[in-house]
Amino acid sequence: MKKSFKAALMVVLCAGGLTAAFAFSKASSVQKAGLIAYTYNLGTSTGARNASNWTQATGSTPSCGAAGSVPCKVVFDSSVYPTLQDYINDQGFTSDAEVAYGPGVVSKQ
Repeated sequence: MKKSFKAALMVVLCAGGLTAAFAFSKASSVQKAGLIAYTYNLGTSTGARNASNWTQATGSTPSCGAAGSVPCKVVFDSSVYPTLQDYINDQGFTSDAEVAYGPGVVSKQ
């Protein structure tokens, strides 16, 4: 009887530990998966409010160098903004030049 109780207790503890580890692992990957980066394709700010002028960054995003008036890259939470155009529209930019100074945007010269 004591052996079966100990065995059952061990099974319950192992199952609980695995469940907790899986839940923690899944929560961590969801947080990381939420961030998405885009790099700007043009040399001037004209067209910065158009998502087709940006390319989704894969791997490491480029270094932008000295800050300036042309957008270089943007990083935002895709769980808040499903697309880059949603992010751009929600910021309420009144001109393309404003994009370089928006939240999450790194600019270059």
